Amino acid sequence: MQALREQFDKSNLYEVISNIPKQFTEAFGEVEIKINPDTSKILFCGMGGSALPANLLKTFLSVSKSAFNIPIKINRDYNLPHNVDSSWCGFFDSYSGNTEETLEALKQAEDKGLKQIVILAHTGKLEEIAKEKGYLFIRIPDTSQPRMGFGYVIGAMLKVFANSGLLKLNFDELNSDIEKCLTASAQTQEQAHKLADTIKGKIPVVYTSNVWKYVAMVWKINFNENAKTQSFWNAFPELNHNEMVGYTNLVGDYKVIVLKDTDEHPRIQKRMDIFEQILGDKLNVEIIEMNSGSVFYKLTNTLMLGAWTAYYLALLNEVDPTPVDMVEEFKKKMKG
Repeated sequence: MQALREQFDKSNLYEVISNIPKQFTEAFGEVEIKINPDTSKILFCGMGGSALPANLLKTFLSVSKSAFNIPIKINRDYNLPHNVDSSWCGFFDSYSGNTEETLEALKQAEDKGLKQIVILAHTGKLEEIAKEKGYLFIRIPDTSQPRMGFGYVIGAMLKVFANSGLLKLNFDELNSDIEKCLTASAQTQEQAHKLADTIKGKIPVVYTSNVWKYVAMVWKINFNENAKTQSFWNAFPELNHNEMVGYTNLVGDYKVIVLKDTDEHPRIQKRMDIFEQILGDKLNVEIIEMNSGSVFYKLTNTLMLGAWTAYYLALLNEVDPTPVDMVEEFKKKMKG
Protein backbone atom coordinates (compact mmCIF):
# COMPACT_ATOMS: atom_id res chain seq x y z
CA MET A 1 0.00 0.00 0.00
CA GLN A 2 2.95 2.33 0.63
CA ALA A 3 3.92 2.03 -3.03
CA LEU A 4 0.39 2.98 -4.10
CA ARG A 5 0.48 5.98 -1.76
CA GLU A 6 3.71 7.21 -3.30
CA GLN A 7 2.38 6.70 -6.82
CA PHE A 8 -1.14 8.11 -6.55
CA ASP A 9 -1.47 10.31 -3.44
CA LYS A 10 0.12 13.32 -5.13
CA SER A 11 -1.15 15.86 -2.57
CA ASN A 12 -0.52 13.72 0.51
CA LEU A 13 -4.19 13.42 1.47
CA TYR A 14 -3.01 10.77 3.93
CA GLU A 15 -1.60 13.48 6.17
CA VAL A 16 -4.72 15.64 5.82
CA ILE A 17 -7.01 12.78 6.90
CA SER A 18 -4.66 11.89 9.76
CA ASN A 19 -5.02 15.42 11.12
CA ILE A 20 -8.81 15.74 10.88
CA PRO A 21 -9.39 15.01 14.61
CA LYS A 22 -6.86 17.71 15.50
CA GLN A 23 -9.00 20.24 13.61
CA PHE A 24 -11.57 20.06 16.41
CA THR A 25 -8.93 20.89 19.00
CA GLU A 26 -7.61 23.76 16.90
CA ALA A 27 -11.07 25.26 16.52
CA PHE A 28 -11.82 24.89 20.24
CA GLY A 29 -8.65 26.83 21.00
CA GLU A 30 -8.82 29.48 18.29
CA VAL A 31 -12.43 30.54 17.80
CA GLU A 32 -13.40 33.40 20.09
CA ILE A 33 -16.33 35.06 18.31
CA LYS A 34 -19.86 34.92 19.66
CA ILE A 35 -23.36 35.64 18.42
CA ASN A 36 -26.33 37.19 20.21
CA PRO A 37 -27.40 34.98 23.14
CA ASP A 38 -31.01 35.78 22.18
CA THR A 39 -30.58 34.14 18.75
CA SER A 40 -33.66 32.02 18.03
CA LYS A 41 -33.16 30.88 14.41
CA ILE A 42 -30.00 29.93 12.53
CA LEU A 43 -29.39 29.70 8.80
CA PHE A 44 -26.37 27.79 7.46
CA CYS A 45 -25.56 28.26 3.78
CA GLY A 46 -23.04 26.10 1.95
CA MET A 47 -22.54 23.62 -0.85
CA GLY A 48 -20.80 20.24 -1.09
CA GLY A 49 -18.09 19.74 1.50
CA SER A 50 -18.80 23.17 2.96
CA ALA A 51 -22.35 22.17 3.89
CA LEU A 52 -21.60 18.75 5.38
CA PRO A 53 -20.35 20.12 8.73
CA ALA A 54 -23.77 21.60 9.45
CA ASN A 55 -25.45 18.22 8.96
CA LEU A 56 -22.90 16.56 11.24
CA LEU A 57 -23.29 19.35 13.79
CA LYS A 58 -27.04 18.78 13.87
CA THR A 59 -26.42 15.04 14.24
CA PHE A 60 -24.21 15.59 17.29
CA LEU A 61 -26.65 18.02 18.90
CA SER A 62 -29.54 15.63 18.32
CA VAL A 63 -27.98 12.30 19.28
CA SER A 64 -26.26 13.75 22.35
CA LYS A 65 -29.64 15.12 23.46
CA SER A 66 -28.09 18.52 24.11
CA ALA A 67 -30.13 21.39 25.53
CA PHE A 68 -29.50 23.37 22.33
CA ASN A 69 -32.99 23.97 20.95
CA ILE A 70 -32.42 26.59 18.26
CA PRO A 71 -33.53 25.35 14.83
CA ILE A 72 -30.75 25.26 12.21
CA LYS A 73 -31.89 25.52 8.60
CA ILE A 74 -29.30 24.24 6.10
CA ASN A 75 -29.54 25.91 2.72
CA ARG A 76 -27.88 24.32 -0.33
CA ASP A 77 -29.13 26.67 -3.02
CA TYR A 78 -28.92 30.13 -4.57
CA ASN A 79 -32.21 31.21 -3.02
CA LEU A 80 -33.00 31.53 0.66
CA PRO A 81 -36.18 30.05 2.15
CA HIS A 82 -38.99 32.60 1.97
CA ASN A 83 -39.44 32.65 5.76
CA VAL A 84 -35.88 33.88 6.46
CA ASP A 85 -36.00 37.45 7.76
CA SER A 86 -33.79 39.94 9.57
CA SER A 87 -34.11 38.10 12.89
CA TRP A 88 -32.13 35.07 11.68
CA CYS A 89 -28.42 34.56 12.31
CA GLY A 90 -26.74 33.50 9.07
CA PHE A 91 -23.59 31.41 8.70
CA PHE A 92 -22.10 31.35 5.18
CA ASP A 93 -19.50 28.68 4.58
CA SER A 94 -17.31 28.25 1.48
CA TYR A 95 -13.80 26.85 1.71
CA SER A 96 -12.73 28.61 -1.49
CA GLY A 97 -14.75 31.68 -0.61
CA ASN A 98 -15.98 31.78 -4.19
CA THR A 99 -18.91 29.35 -4.29
CA GLU A 100 -21.49 31.12 -6.43
CA GLU A 101 -24.55 29.69 -4.69
CA THR A 102 -23.27 30.80 -1.28
CA LEU A 103 -22.34 34.27 -2.55
CA GLU A 104 -25.83 34.69 -3.99
CA ALA A 105 -27.41 33.46 -0.75
CA LEU A 106 -25.34 36.02 1.17
CA LYS A 107 -26.55 38.81 -1.11
CA GLN A 108 -30.14 37.76 -0.51
CA ALA A 109 -29.51 37.67 3.24
CA GLU A 110 -28.20 41.22 3.07
CA ASP A 111 -31.27 42.25 1.09
CA LYS A 112 -33.44 40.71 3.81
CA GLY A 113 -31.57 42.76 6.39
CA LEU A 114 -29.99 39.98 8.46
CA LYS A 115 -28.37 41.68 11.43
CA GLN A 116 -26.07 38.75 12.28
CA ILE A 117 -23.83 37.36 9.55
CA VAL A 118 -20.88 35.01 10.12
CA ILE A 119 -18.50 34.10 7.29
CA LEU A 120 -16.45 30.88 7.22
CA ALA A 121 -13.84 30.60 4.46
CA HIS A 122 -10.22 29.82 3.78
CA THR A 123 -9.86 32.70 1.34
CA GLY A 124 -11.64 34.26 -1.65
CA LYS A 125 -14.51 36.68 -2.17
CA LEU A 126 -16.26 35.78 1.07
CA GLU A 127 -13.23 36.82 3.07
CA GLU A 128 -13.06 40.08 1.12
CA ILE A 129 -16.74 40.78 1.81
CA ALA A 130 -16.30 40.00 5.50
CA LYS A 131 -13.41 42.46 5.78
CA GLU A 132 -15.19 45.14 3.75
CA LYS A 133 -18.47 44.94 5.68
CA GLY A 134 -17.15 44.00 9.11
CA TYR A 135 -18.86 40.62 9.34
CA LEU A 136 -17.72 38.07 11.90
CA PHE A 137 -15.13 35.87 10.21
CA ILE A 138 -13.75 32.38 10.86
CA ARG A 139 -10.78 31.33 8.76
CA ILE A 140 -10.83 27.66 7.80
CA PRO A 141 -7.28 26.25 7.75
CA ASP A 142 -5.72 24.74 4.64
CA THR A 143 -7.20 21.25 4.30
CA SER A 144 -6.58 20.74 0.57
CA GLN A 145 -10.29 20.08 -0.13
CA PRO A 146 -13.50 21.42 1.49
CA ARG A 147 -14.70 17.94 2.42
CA MET A 148 -11.58 17.46 4.55
CA GLY A 149 -12.23 20.51 6.75
CA PHE A 150 -15.36 19.33 8.55
CA GLY A 151 -13.57 18.93 11.89
CA TYR A 152 -12.61 22.59 12.07
CA VAL A 153 -16.02 23.88 10.99
CA ILE A 154 -17.93 21.67 13.44
CA GLY A 155 -15.51 22.62 16.21
CA ALA A 156 -15.84 26.30 15.33
CA MET A 157 -19.64 26.18 15.40
CA LEU A 158 -19.67 24.38 18.75
CA LYS A 159 -17.24 26.94 20.17
CA VAL A 160 -19.35 29.86 18.87
CA PHE A 161 -22.44 28.39 20.52
CA ALA A 162 -20.55 27.84 23.77
CA ASN A 163 -19.03 31.33 23.67
CA SER A 164 -22.52 32.75 23.23
CA GLY A 165 -24.01 30.90 26.18
CA LEU A 166 -26.28 28.88 23.87
CA LEU A 167 -24.70 25.50 24.60
CA LYS A 168 -22.87 24.02 27.57
CA LEU A 169 -19.96 21.78 26.61
CA ASN A 170 -17.17 20.09 28.51
CA PHE A 171 -14.26 20.77 26.15
CA ASP A 172 -11.90 18.70 28.29
CA GLU A 173 -14.10 15.66 27.62
CA LEU A 174 -14.31 16.47 23.90
CA ASN A 175 -10.55 16.83 23.67
CA SER A 176 -10.15 13.53 25.50
CA ASP A 177 -12.38 11.89 22.88
CA ILE A 178 -10.22 13.40 20.16
CA GLU A 179 -7.09 11.92 21.73
CA LYS A 180 -8.87 8.58 21.95
CA CYS A 181 -9.68 8.81 18.26
CA LEU A 182 -6.07 9.64 17.39
CA THR A 183 -4.83 6.74 19.50
CA ALA A 184 -7.16 4.38 17.62
CA SER A 185 -5.95 5.62 14.23
CA ALA A 186 -3.79 2.61 13.36
CA GLN A 187 -6.61 0.21 14.22
CA THR A 188 -9.11 2.32 12.28
CA GLN A 189 -6.86 2.36 9.23
CA GLU A 190 -6.38 -1.39 9.36
CA GLN A 191 -10.15 -1.89 9.50
CA ALA A 192 -10.60 0.58 6.63
CA HIS A 193 -7.99 -1.14 4.48
CA LYS A 194 -9.71 -4.51 4.91
CA LEU A 195 -13.09 -2.97 4.16
CA ALA A 196 -11.75 -1.25 1.03
CA ASP A 197 -10.49 -4.62 -0.22
CA THR A 198 -14.04 -5.98 -0.05
CA ILE A 199 -15.46 -2.95 -1.87
CA LYS A 200 -13.05 -2.84 -4.84
CA GLY A 201 -14.93 -3.49 -8.06
CA LYS A 202 -18.30 -3.04 -6.37
CA ILE A 203 -20.72 -0.14 -5.81
CA PRO A 204 -20.66 0.81 -2.11
CA VAL A 205 -24.05 1.47 -0.52
CA VAL A 206 -24.06 2.83 3.04
CA TYR A 207 -26.99 2.34 5.38
CA THR A 208 -27.49 3.35 8.99
CA SER A 209 -30.25 4.51 11.32
CA ASN A 210 -32.17 7.71 10.76
CA VAL A 211 -30.38 9.51 13.60
CA TRP A 212 -26.95 8.80 12.04
CA LYS A 213 -28.07 9.23 8.43
CA TYR A 214 -25.76 12.16 7.69
CA VAL A 215 -22.76 10.03 8.64
CA ALA A 216 -23.83 7.61 5.90
CA MET A 217 -24.15 10.55 3.53
CA VAL A 218 -20.58 11.64 4.29
CA TRP A 219 -19.30 8.10 3.67
CA LYS A 220 -21.08 8.14 0.32
CA ILE A 221 -19.57 11.50 -0.63
CA ASN A 222 -16.09 10.31 0.32
CA PHE A 223 -16.51 7.35 -2.00
CA ASN A 224 -17.61 9.74 -4.75
CA GLU A 225 -14.88 12.33 -4.34
CA ASN A 226 -11.94 10.33 -3.00
CA ALA A 227 -12.38 6.94 -4.68
CA LYS A 228 -14.05 8.42 -7.78
CA THR A 229 -16.78 5.80 -7.77
CA GLN A 230 -20.56 5.69 -7.62
CA SER A 231 -22.03 5.29 -4.16
CA PHE A 232 -25.39 5.64 -2.48
CA TRP A 233 -26.88 5.90 1.02
CA ASN A 234 -30.15 5.58 2.88
CA ALA A 235 -31.47 5.03 6.40
CA PHE A 236 -33.48 2.58 8.46
CA PRO A 237 -36.39 2.25 8.95
CA GLU A 238 -37.47 4.07 5.77
CA LEU A 239 -35.46 1.87 3.40
CA ASN A 240 -37.36 -1.19 4.68
CA HIS A 241 -40.53 0.31 3.22
CA ASN A 242 -39.24 0.83 -0.32
CA GLU A 243 -35.56 0.72 -1.30
CA MET A 244 -34.79 -2.83 -0.26
CA VAL A 245 -37.44 -4.11 -2.70
CA GLY A 246 -35.23 -2.73 -5.48
CA TYR A 247 -32.76 -5.52 -4.81
CA THR A 248 -35.27 -8.06 -6.11
CA ASN A 249 -33.73 -7.76 -9.58
CA LEU A 250 -30.05 -6.89 -9.24
CA VAL A 251 -28.53 -4.78 -12.01
CA GLY A 252 -25.22 -4.04 -10.29
CA ASP A 253 -22.58 -5.55 -8.03
CA TYR A 254 -23.09 -3.91 -4.64
CA LYS A 255 -21.26 -3.85 -1.35
CA VAL A 256 -23.76 -2.88 1.35
CA ILE A 257 -22.26 -1.41 4.52
CA VAL A 258 -24.56 -1.12 7.52
CA LEU A 259 -23.34 1.16 10.31
CA LYS A 260 -24.92 -0.07 13.54
CA ASP A 261 -24.98 1.78 16.86
CA THR A 262 -25.54 -0.84 19.57
CA ASP A 263 -27.08 1.91 21.74
CA GLU A 264 -29.69 2.50 19.04
CA HIS A 265 -33.39 1.68 19.40
CA PRO A 266 -33.59 -2.14 19.59
CA ARG A 267 -36.18 -2.29 16.80
CA ILE A 268 -33.77 -0.47 14.48
CA GLN A 269 -31.04 -2.97 15.30
CA LYS A 270 -33.46 -5.82 14.63
CA ARG A 271 -34.32 -4.27 11.25
CA MET A 272 -30.63 -4.23 10.34
CA ASP A 273 -30.18 -7.87 11.32
CA ILE A 274 -33.28 -9.02 9.43
CA PHE A 275 -32.17 -7.03 6.37
CA GLU A 276 -28.92 -9.00 6.38
CA GLN A 277 -30.79 -12.29 6.85
CA ILE A 278 -33.18 -11.64 3.96
CA LEU A 279 -30.72 -10.20 1.48
CA GLY A 280 -27.43 -11.68 2.63
CA ASP A 281 -27.63 -14.49 0.08
CA LYS A 282 -28.02 -11.98 -2.79
CA LEU A 283 -25.92 -9.06 -1.59
CA ASN A 284 -22.51 -8.61 -0.04
CA VAL A 285 -23.76 -7.14 3.25
CA GLU A 286 -21.45 -6.21 6.11
CA ILE A 287 -22.71 -4.84 9.42
CA ILE A 288 -20.13 -2.63 11.13
CA GLU A 289 -20.71 -1.84 14.78
CA MET A 290 -19.79 1.70 15.73
CA ASN A 291 -17.19 1.89 18.51
CA SER A 292 -18.64 2.32 21.98
CA GLY A 293 -18.13 5.59 23.79
CA SER A 294 -19.57 9.08 23.89
CA VAL A 295 -21.67 10.43 21.04
CA PHE A 296 -18.81 12.71 20.02
CA TYR A 297 -16.35 9.82 19.90
CA LYS A 298 -18.75 7.62 17.94
CA LEU A 299 -19.33 10.41 15.46
CA THR A 300 -15.66 11.26 14.98
CA ASN A 301 -14.40 7.68 14.88
CA THR A 302 -17.05 6.53 12.41
CA LEU A 303 -16.35 9.50 10.14
CA MET A 304 -12.63 8.66 10.25
CA LEU A 305 -13.35 5.05 9.33
CA GLY A 306 -15.31 6.27 6.31
CA ALA A 307 -12.60 8.71 5.27
CA TRP A 308 -9.87 6.07 5.50
CA THR A 309 -11.96 3.46 3.68
CA ALA A 310 -12.54 5.81 0.75
CA TYR A 311 -8.85 6.78 0.78
CA TYR A 312 -7.66 3.19 0.56
CA LEU A 313 -10.29 2.40 -2.06
CA ALA A 314 -8.92 5.29 -4.14
CA LEU A 315 -5.45 3.75 -4.02
CA LEU A 316 -6.84 0.34 -4.94
CA ASN A 317 -8.66 2.05 -7.84
CA GLU A 318 -5.32 3.64 -8.78
CA VAL A 319 -6.62 7.20 -8.67
CA ASP A 320 -5.40 10.32 -6.84
CA PRO A 321 -7.84 10.75 -3.92
CA THR A 322 -7.50 14.55 -3.68
CA PRO A 323 -8.59 16.33 -6.88
CA VAL A 324 -12.17 16.48 -8.13
CA ASP A 325 -11.45 17.33 -11.75
CA MET A 326 -15.02 16.91 -12.94
CA VAL A 327 -16.27 19.45 -10.39
CA GLU A 328 -13.59 21.95 -11.44
CA GLU A 329 -14.40 21.45 -15.12
CA PHE A 330 -18.09 21.96 -14.38
CA LYS A 331 -17.36 25.19 -12.52
CA LYS A 332 -15.34 26.50 -15.46
CA LYS A 333 -18.18 25.80 -17.87
CA MET A 334 -20.63 27.53 -15.53
CA LYS A 335 -18.59 30.72 -15.87
CA GLY A 336 -19.29 30.84 -19.59
